[in-house]
Amino acid sequence: MDWYLENDNTPGVITAKKHINSNHKQDCENKELPENAIIFCLSKWDKVLTEDLEAFVYVEKLKRFLGSTKVYKIKGVSNWCFLHGGAGAPQIADTIETIHELGVKNIVLVGMVGGFGENVSIGTIVVPDKILSEEGTSIHYIGYNEFAKLQSEDNNLIEFLKRQNFDVVSAPTVTTDAVYRQTFAKEELWRKKGCVGVDCEASALVNICNFYNMKSRCIFVVSDKHPLNENEKRDWAWGVSYEERKKLITSVVDYYTKINTEN
Repeated sequence: MDWYLENDNTPGVITAKKHINSNHKQDCENKELPENAIIFCLSKWDKVLTEDLEAFVYVEKLKRFLGSTKVYKIKGVSNWCFLHGGAGAPQIADTIETIHELGVKNIVLVGMVGGFGENVSIGTIVVPDKILSEEGTSIHYIGYNEFAKLQSEDNNLIEFLKRQNFDVVSAPTVTTDAVYRQTFAKEELWRKKGCVGVDCEASALVNICNFYNMKSRCIFVVSDKHPLNENEKRDWAWGVSYEERKKLITSVVDYYTKINTEN
């Protein structure tokens, strides 16, 4: 069944604008946001912001359709906001639609990937230039497109992270909807396409940003390492620490809010 309607120019029954201005979720706030946002898809991001970066709550409950989230700002930084993106492609799409309607034009995603590439380990930072899309949300925006392509590379970011003593790899990643169908055969196929890690949100974020002509960048830390084949004696391993995540978060925030003055 072909359920993508290529020439469908009819409006959405529910849109982010309609939802924001509706009576649904009346306990949520409707506030204009800065043009730039860092979205986190990893735990304890807010602890780092409040304890280490002087962040304060700017919006107590963002009026997102699939569950609200707090939005933070940092003292002395007026042109950036910070929030959790959600879990999975549908919720990240909801987040982007909502904050885009409230004024955001540029998005940086900081998240985690499961590493299956031979050249990555737990703690490696992956900055992809494109993301293989195996999730269904993107198709509703752009039809089938194998890779979500980021609009531009930021070599200055990669060099900055290397100077912070991160192990940095610039390579494609993949986004999937099916956590328990990351089979050995599938991960081998992903490696053949150049991918080194997998998440559940990023390709949807990039494709939707491209749909709205928004800039996007993705930065991942490898949170766990997968065995490369069924015969490998090493099992699936989880191990990225809170301190490693904190270092990444503070470094990325520092880069975009202080060092990278173009943003």
